Amino acid sequence: MKNKFIKLVFVAFALITQLSPLKAQTQEIDLSGKWGFQTDVMDFRRGSLDVRYIHRLQESIVLPAITDDYKIGYKSPYRHIDRLTRVYEYMGPAWYQREIAIPKEWKGKRIFMYFERTHWLSSIYVDTKEVSKIDYVSVPHNHELTDFVKPGKTHVITVCIDNRYQYDTHKWDHAHSEFTQINWNGILGEMKLMAVDPVYIDDMQLYPDVSDRSVKVKMKILNHTHKPVTGKAAFTISGNSYDLNKEITVSGNDSVFYVEDVIALGKNVRLWDEFTPNLYTLQCDLTIRADNANYQHSRSTTFGMREITADKDKIYLNGNRIHLRGTVENAVFPKTGYAPVDDASWERVLTILKDYGMNHMRFHSWCPPAAAFRVADKLGVYFEVEMPMWGKDAEPDEARYNFFRREQKAILKEYGNHPSFVLYCNGNEITGNFDFIEELTHYGRTTDSRRLYSGSTARTRVKSDQFYITHQTTKGHMAIYEGRPSTDWDKNKELGIDVPVISHESGQRCIYPNFKEIPNFTGPVQARNFEVYRDSLEAHGMLDQADDFYQVSGAQTVLEYKDVIEAQLRTYLKSGFQLLSINDFTGQGYAPVGILDPFWNSKGLITPEKFREFCAPTVALLRFSKRSYYNDDVFTGKAEIYNYSPSALKNAKFKWWVTDADGKVLKSGKLKTQNIGNHGVFSAGEFSYALNGITAPQKLTVHLSVNNTINNSWDIWVYPRRELKELMQSTADVLYTTVFDDRAKQFLKEGRKVVLCPTPAKVIGRSSNFHNHFWNPIMFKWKPMTLGCLIHTDKAMFDDFITEKHLDWQWWDILTHAKVIEMDEAPRQLRPFIQVIDSYETNHKLGIGFEARIGNGKLMVLALDTKKEMEKRPATQQLLVSIDRYVKSDRFNPQVDVEASFIESFLRK
Repeated sequence: MKNKFIKLVFVAFALITQLSPLKAQTQEIDLSGKWGFQTDVMDFRRGSLDVRYIHRLQESIVLPAITDDYKIGYKSPYRHIDRLTRVYEYMGPAWYQREIAIPKEWKGKRIFMYFERTHWLSSIYVDTKEVSKIDYVSVPHNHELTDFVKPGKTHVITVCIDNRYQYDTHKWDHAHSEFTQINWNGILGEMKLMAVDPVYIDDMQLYPDVSDRSVKVKMKILNHTHKPVTGKAAFTISGNSYDLNKEITVSGNDSVFYVEDVIALGKNVRLWDEFTPNLYTLQCDLTIRADNANYQHSRSTTFGMREITADKDKIYLNGNRIHLRGTVENAVFPKTGYAPVDDASWERVLTILKDYGMNHMRFHSWCPPAAAFRVADKLGVYFEVEMPMWGKDAEPDEARYNFFRREQKAILKEYGNHPSFVLYCNGNEITGNFDFIEELTHYGRTTDSRRLYSGSTARTRVKSDQFYITHQTTKGHMAIYEGRPSTDWDKNKELGIDVPVISHESGQRCIYPNFKEIPNFTGPVQARNFEVYRDSLEAHGMLDQADDFYQVSGAQTVLEYKDVIEAQLRTYLKSGFQLLSINDFTGQGYAPVGILDPFWNSKGLITPEKFREFCAPTVALLRFSKRSYYNDDVFTGKAEIYNYSPSALKNAKFKWWVTDADGKVLKSGKLKTQNIGNHGVFSAGEFSYALNGITAPQKLTVHLSVNNTINNSWDIWVYPRRELKELMQSTADVLYTTVFDDRAKQFLKEGRKVVLCPTPAKVIGRSSNFHNHFWNPIMFKWKPMTLGCLIHTDKAMFDDFITEKHLDWQWWDILTHAKVIEMDEAPRQLRPFIQVIDSYETNHKLGIGFEARIGNGKLMVLALDTKKEMEKRPATQQLLVSIDRYVKSDRFNPQVDVEASFIESFLRK
């Protein structure tokens, strides 16, 4: 261990702690600070003489913390490809020790040791005896020590934290996986010793009733006096400009008894939702008498007045249909290696979420700490929470089953009062015994009606399902992972089953990594895989293009997500979507699919304001049939309004207009002023624009606005219609050919020009795909393993073809009919002008079009079908026109020499 540790001969720890007044009912000692520490990777200490003779631990650590903070563990020399590299790996028992003086005034009280978050098994030793074990993952560990400590005495308290897998659970769940938050060892958040009177409120759950503006209070009271008790419970409910008090009598004869009461809140109480997240605090002051002794205990909790229900297609909050616009939260926290337990960190994350127009977060195979719920309550964010369950975890294993039974009950108890906790699902893509999954789902549904329940995402349905997160229904495939070259489509025909459906893990379009992020990983994990990818790119001679690859693949993901989300919004039978994800995922091969980096920082690809044009409570939508047009076509748009805002749009004024690349308005108009409802998707009318005034190729933008505040826009491309016979005409100086034959070689030998357009079937290479790769090319080895294209717009062959450096929808018909050439054997300095971006794991040089010299001749290769359905491919026609003008001019002057053998290497005979 490094010099961060202080080697100790045991010194009793001074408790520099301010006790609350001793006559108070509940007293606490803050346990944060210096503790003795020792590793135990061989798991021997439990049975050693160390415990028997209370040997002092020989090093120290300051808690709360994790072992990684102090560079404890095996210093990894590796550069993992499929994930970030944990710099100091530690998995095993670790021991933490402190002398604690139990105040003599605590005599007769119940004494607990509380850890807000630990990982996974915590065991408490008092002096020489192990007295408590807790193995919750998702909730605090609260160990009762009453029978093992003596007030007025100093005890040696030793804590063992064991972060090994305690059960045979899936290694990818996000509560433990090294893919995202690391499998850390330590204690986080609040850590304290607590003393309460022997009669106290063990649990208090609140059940709002929106219809009659009341809240039911259910309390579990523990009575350790062994005597009958009587007393009163005084309730105080407070909120913004709201105060209410009520007192009831309580009594009990048993060691456990229950108190229920319904508190009428009055007509002035306000409801909770994403727009008006009104919160109230209920405090119960319990005063109890047993014989001649008086006891007190107080407990408080925050709640919101809301009710969530569902029917066949819809989810309702307070009687209004809601639609979830969300992201999947995968416990990606590379700065710390663990999910934050402070409110400020979660306020930053959830504020960013809402800035991008979202109202929902799914916690994929894990449950966040209390701070996340507190902030979501305050900001109005809808949570879907899961246990650390994935895949095979439902296969028969009674010990594992019992763990999940306990874990589910603990989650519902610990976080059940939070209004943000609206959906519960057991876990992700579960396989195995679905009778067990039904058991869990049925338990939740029948014991706690404050949220909706589902058995599993994207797998077998169970009887008790109240919603379903999936990519497939009995009616067909309804996931939306990518856009299309039109917007006049949706997934309604695949819906309309027996429960509301939320789209599972939408999007997942991969972006080339940004190597400039490498220095940002200053915490317990480092992006050494980025170094490997970067080294590979350098070895293939393209490191200078790294930023271009990142920027253009990112721009394509943005346009894909616009189309994906708008299609989700048009699908009015859907109850929401969960994007995977708005920020990058650091495991499973590393999936840079986000518009935000792993730290929730913007990648600079799109602003929140622009993102909200297509992802917000109210969005203007437009259905149209295609993106590329001839100038004798008529553009027709059908306007729709997605409105899940709190208000209908009365006398909504719609206007549309079309602008050219310079922003000049070419045509404008209005739709009928009308009333638009809310909690749904509504048709708003249709408009048309004849394109016959367009005489040259143009990129146009169609705009739609509602009340001058709700704006959205879509790009289309317009091209002059041409006679096909005019395309690709050979001359005495230029030969167009589909084969690299003797004639082509003779042209080149004579110093003339050849444009080789081999049919894709004759090219040895990869298939061409408009979309960048799904999720990431390391996990899913699906052909063609590409991440879009870098278009070299500075080259003159694009002078008459309107394009950005990245792909946009006019490229659809081009790439659909192209083939990707492997170009590693070409000279390093040869860069294709249509350059396809390979997987960052392999970084091969790929292209669809390039130019080169062969001897004295000039060659252009374009691996594109120039025959099939050309009348339906206006963008392809225009590209060929632009290339034709280029090759027939003096500007066509390739600088890089290649051998004829290279051309022959990628052509089938």
